[in-house]
Parts: sequence; C-alpha cells; structure tokens
Amino acid sequence: MSVVESNKIDAMGKSKEKKELSLLIADHLEWENEYEHLVILQDKINSYLAFIESKQYESTYPQDNFESFVIEIHFQHGMTDNCLKFLETVANQAEELNVIIKVEME
Repeated sequence: MSVVESNKIDAMGKSKEKKELSLLIADHLEWENEYEHLVILQDKINSYLAFIESKQYESTYPQDNFESFVIEIHFQHGMTDNCLKFLETVANQAEELNVIIKVEME
C-alpha cells in the first residue's frame, strides 16, 4: 500500500500501553510534480483523519480505548519547502483531534 491509495491504511499498530494508535503513510513519490504530490498526500491524510474520527479502528481493536493517535509519514524522497509548510498546517489542525503528525525520511 502507499500514499496513492487514499482509501487504504498502509499500516496500523498500537503502543504497548494500548493508549496510542499509530497509522503509517508510506510516501514513495518523487517531487517532480509537487502540486499533484501534495494533493495526493492531502487526500491520504484526510482519509486517515476520517478513519480516526469515525472510529473505524474499533473493528481491529475493539477492546482498546485510545487516548491519542499518531499519523506517521515516511518519505522516500524527502520533502519540499511547500510540503513542510503544508504538514505544519495539518499538524496544527490535527492537534484539535488529538492527532500528532510525525515525519520520517529514509
């Protein structure tokens, strides 16, 4: 699975204390078409936020009551300045939903 499959969760796991649920986005795209890449990333993040808000994770973890959520984005090809600005904005908005955005670069 990857960032281009906005209707699928790439990976999901919970902390040992079962208080935090982490969702992974695997972004393998290059940045030659930055606008298109950002739109794809935005769609993926929005579907993850909808997944969290609608509590769809309960079908996988019915016994867990998560206190917080993490969307971890792994970039294969780094980030552009516009991507960084976009993710800062998203992170600020996601905080209202008790969601943390983390970024990893390979």
